[in-house]
Amino acid sequence: MTRYRAALAAAARGWPVVPLRPHGKEPALRGWDDEATLDRDRIRHWWSRRAYNVGISCGPAGLLVVDLDVPHGREAFARRAWQHGAEDPRDTYTVATPSGGEHRYFRAPDVPLGNSVGRIAPHVDTRGAGGYVVAAGSLLGRGRYRVVRDAPVAPAPGWLVAVLTPEPPEDLPIPAQRPSPRRVDAYRAAVVEGEADRVRDARPGTRAHVVFTAACRLGELVGAGWLDEGTAMAVLLTAASRHDGVDGWTAREALRHVENGLALGRRRPRVLR
Repeated sequence: MTRYRAALAAAARGWPVVPLRPHGKEPALRGWDDEATLDRDRIRHWWSRRAYNVGISCGPAGLLVVDLDVPHGREAFARRAWQHGAEDPRDTYTVATPSGGEHRYFRAPDVPLGNSVGRIAPHVDTRGAGGYVVAAGSLLGRGRYRVVRDAPVAPAPGWLVAVLTPEPPEDLPIPAQRPSPRRVDAYRAAVVEGEADRVRDARPGTRAHVVFTAACRLGELVGAGWLDEGTAMAVLLTAASRHDGVDGWTAREALRHVENGLALGRRRPRVLR
């Protein structure tokens, strides 16, 4: 595959691309994050000039990419997953790097996540909002980035999102005026009902992400003191129970994602202005 076709293939997936230096990993344009595009004419113009490598802007693409260095990155990432009671998340679109490492692509959560170096584990980095990843088809030295698992991009595991989400500042701003009880009641009812509906209607392949983000949102209400945690957990587990036994979904998996999401949401109390 030529690098021009690699750029078109990435754009066809909805991943905005940007030219990188030929046989390199550095952007060929200043302000690359603003320049990344899906436009075929612009892509044709860029790659008709030089055989650029291909970069994917992770934020606009809705991607969180885990970069596993060789030889220890894969083992460290798997161990971190097991520590959180989860399987090693291998079943997703994956690109092998020329050095023998691996890029695992995940759908980014609703919570914006940036880049990280070693935060998950040694030899494990991530690229998210504000970052880019070298796409399959690019060349580095005599090696090529190549797809080794052409699977659908899986949602980012809940435990991974929880680990990467930064802690809120200790001194949270205090609203100048507290919302009225009536407003809180109406807002709470709408959020709880909406998130329960999202969980009930989640499709296979998206359920872990949906349950986790729903729990995050209810956890924000718990953190603000507007919702009892036991009530939040009961609502979400009841909604998720309709999926039990469907395509391998279990009550245990639902409980894990709900607990992780509530824990994360509590750290970021919801503020009504």
